[in-house]
Amino acid sequence: MSTETTKNVRFGVLFSGAFPLLRAIEGSVLADKLGYDSAWFGEDYFYWGGIATGTAVAERTENLTIGLGILTPLTRHPALTVMETAALDHISGGRLVMGYGAGVRYWMNQMKLDYSSPMTAMREAVAASRGLYQGETLDGDGRFYSFDNVKLNFPVYRTDPPIYLGVEGPKMLTLSGEIADGTVLSVLASPKYVAWAWERVREGCAISGRDPEKHKMVVYVIFAMDEDGEAARNAVRTTIAEYLGAGGRPTPISKHGGVPDDTIAEMGRIYREGRFPTELVTDEIVKGCSIAGTPDECKASIQAMIDAGADEIVFIPFPPEKTEESVERIARELIPAFRG
Repeated sequence: MSTETTKNVRFGVLFSGAFPLLRAIEGSVLADKLGYDSAWFGEDYFYWGGIATGTAVAERTENLTIGLGILTPLTRHPALTVMETAALDHISGGRLVMGYGAGVRYWMNQMKLDYSSPMTAMREAVAASRGLYQGETLDGDGRFYSFDNVKLNFPVYRTDPPIYLGVEGPKMLTLSGEIADGTVLSVLASPKYVAWAWERVREGCAISGRDPEKHKMVVYVIFAMDEDGEAARNAVRTTIAEYLGAGGRPTPISKHGGVPDDTIAEMGRIYREGRFPTELVTDEIVKGCSIAGTPDECKASIQAMIDAGADEIVFIPFPPEKTEESVERIARELIPAFRG
């Protein structure tokens, strides 16, 4: 199958905190050797931490961008976040991309955190982080964060590491365009959603006068490829069920992915009972919320993502027991086709 890509698309791999820690580190080293552009690490509660994992990877790799996607500002003060991420940026030689996001409401509620205005928390956190990186002394009280003569006591590697927002809804996407250098879209994103997200991001860029051509759109994808398309689709159903169930309510991403409102509500109910509602994930939902199928089907889906505006596609390979094999196969069969 030929591809039609004309822009310079980047490719990365994501290892969630639920993935075995040492295999995540080794898999990232493998990705670096195979020519991937990036490796991403999040904070999926309550699993392995992304900052520590990213630091271990930075020490063992040479070229990979180390993406922290996504850290929520609700769990730690921005001054602490900058202390940690500045150290990682220094260790990596300036390969860090910071990512802030609201976090899953259900997880935040489990920790009894203030989720009344995650948008305000992110706006304050981004402003404070940039100020600290640029050597400013911060004073004053915000709604979420206060500062009294706060300044970093060490020289940072870069004063302007890129800050992306991991966001989903229209207001948050507009905020990302207004204040961030890029946007990270959820693992459940579809091409229709990517195109819709870009419209909101451009609105935000217009508010602050930022150039939308410089804004980067990163798309996480739940991914499985097999000559047996049904086997590939079956490999991703449980994870899709976990993410949809954790959300538990209709959102733009679920609507653009073709998930009926009543289905996602039922998924949320089952998830809160302590089970992943895998039986509710139909083939249509798999198609709308992942890239899974035969090699030709996967290539067509990747091209659709690129056509919709993805600047970087970050794979989460399934099944987990074949992650390393998938990372190698993507590098061998897919990435060259889109860089050719």
